[in-house]
Amino acid sequence: MISNQNIINNNIDNNKKCTLHPNKDIIFFCLDCKLIPCCIQCISSKGEHHGHKTDPLESTSNILSLMNNFKDDIYQKVIDRIETNEKILKQSNDKYNKIQSQFDINNNSLKKEIKKIHDIISIIELDIKKKLQTTFENNTLINTIITSSINNDNQILSTIINYKNENENENENENENDNITTIEKLNEIIKFNDQQIYDNGDDFIIDRDTIKIIKQYQQSLIVLNNNNNIDYSNKLNEYDNQIIHFNNQIIDDIKNNLKSIYTLDNCGFKIEIDENNNKFFKWNNLKFYIKYEGGFFKYREGIALKDNCNILSELKNKLPLHVMLLDGFYQKLTPGILPDGVILLYLGDIKQELIIGSIPNTVTSVSLLNGFNQKLTPGILPDSVKSLYLDGFNQQLTPGMLPYSVKWLGLGDYKQELINGSIPNTVTRVSLLNGFNQKLTPGILPDSVKLLKLGDIKQELIIGSIPNTVTFVTLLNEFNQKLTPGILPDSVKLLKLGDIKQELIIGSIPNTVTSVSLLNGFNQKLTPGILPDGLESLYLGDIKQELMIDSIPNTVTNVSLEDGFNQKLTPGILPDGLESLYLGDIKQELIIGSIPNTVKESALFLMLNKTISSTVNVSKSFKLQKKSNQIKSNQKSFLVKIKLN
Repeated sequence: MISNQNIINNNIDNNKKCTLHPNKDIIFFCLDCKLIPCCIQCISSKGEHHGHKTDPLESTSNILSLMNNFKDDIYQKVIDRIETNEKILKQSNDKYNKIQSQFDINNNSLKKEIKKIHDIISIIELDIKKKLQTTFENNTLINTIITSSINNDNQILSTIINYKNENENENENENENDNITTIEKLNEIIKFNDQQIYDNGDDFIIDRDTIKIIKQYQQSLIVLNNNNNIDYSNKLNEYDNQIIHFNNQIIDDIKNNLKSIYTLDNCGFKIEIDENNNKFFKWNNLKFYIKYEGGFFKYREGIALKDNCNILSELKNKLPLHVMLLDGFYQKLTPGILPDGVILLYLGDIKQELIIGSIPNTVTSVSLLNGFNQKLTPGILPDSVKSLYLDGFNQQLTPGMLPYSVKWLGLGDYKQELINGSIPNTVTRVSLLNGFNQKLTPGILPDSVKLLKLGDIKQELIIGSIPNTVTFVTLLNEFNQKLTPGILPDSVKLLKLGDIKQELIIGSIPNTVTSVSLLNGFNQKLTPGILPDGLESLYLGDIKQELMIDSIPNTVTNVSLEDGFNQKLTPGILPDGLESLYLGDIKQELIIGSIPNTVKESALFLMLNKTISSTVNVSKSFKLQKKSNQIKSNQKSFLVKIKLN
């Protein structure tokens, strides 16, 4: 029987084990990574903490720091993560239940619509069968008439040509006459009577055989001269040997059209109807109409087409900036189908290949959306294209495929390996967005790139992935790479950070960066040293972690607190040396000492949702700038009492 003490000992032994390497004991704290416990394998040459500073597990000060950090920071993050996970799980289940409901609706709709097609085919089949049957019945009637008439005539005529003695009681010699033909009987009678007339001069002897021959003569004339007799030549021409032929071209067209009777919209467009009864959906902050009548398109409005582009020629001078060809679009884009005037083009899973001239020279931006599967050869994209977005694209980007006019390139879930030269050296801005899953070895991004945006890319960045020509980097929401020192090159001057998922460490941001923007949702602790000395300008949105004294280095001279900023500005948060302060629609009260005396000027937007009365000590050089054009009539006042020193 296992004792309670053994169970306790086993639990202690298990708790000593590394989470990442269950066979190894935890024996170190990593000083570079917020005192995360490590095993011997964690700090090995292939471990995540190789080369980091460590202390032994027994260090009292480190344990106390860990406990305090766990209590003050990590524990709350765990609670937040659980809440976030539960929220995401609920959203996931809600979406799945909606998808399941839509799945049932889709199947019922499929059954209903396909039955309509089956019914149409069945009606066509029955109609053809009816026509064939009617013609066949007419042919059968013709055959019956001809057969019946000829059989009746033949029955009469055969009795005429096959002479038969009708007296069955004649003697044996006479019965031999049954086998003679009518022509033989005629010859016999004629010969006999000719002799009698010659010998005796008597009248023609009319006996039984003669009477029969006379009767047969009458019958023959009646049959041969009957005006009601069928004209068999014409009757034969009435036959209609019907042969069914199928137009294979039309059948092929029908097959192709049948393939286009449906679309599977995986992007989950929600169809809405505007005040003019026009149908539209929203995508990427744009409004795309699938039915549009009258009026002019607004700046961020476009049209989405499922069948053909003919409507574009009808719009003429009302042409929208944005045109999207949806999945299943089957019209061949010969030159001129897309009219001049289209500027931004979005292509889904279109069914016809593109040729040179398919895309007009007025187009400056092309997005090949997930599902696009047409071959892209040099010349397909005109030299007017400046911006190109590829998502789900499954062709090798060989040198020369993309025009040298492209300056901005966005890549989503690109399916092929990038090689040196895939991206033209004329591209200056690159966005690698959620789902990008290619290794960025040095040289993939050309030296022409100045601006780089990174989303939830799947491959680890290495030193040299980002060329040292890049001066502006934006790490978007969901970016999930460890920013070890050197990943961002020293050429970077401007940095924007969204809701990134990996903690920043000292050295993540190079000392050359002079401007940092922490965007809405940024959720990393800004411990002293994260923002490097040398930083001059700091822009803060709705960040989620509390600022502390020394979070902002003393080198910062310009701070902008953007709309939604919701952190307390206790005295000392904004460093001495700050010269310029911009306040947007911040959510926390300013208190005495919030703004350091060194501030020379401030732009205060009257955009707050409550009245604030604060006394702020500033220098005599302070300037209060009110931008009245930003004031909304329904907003409350913002009152700041300025006390000059």
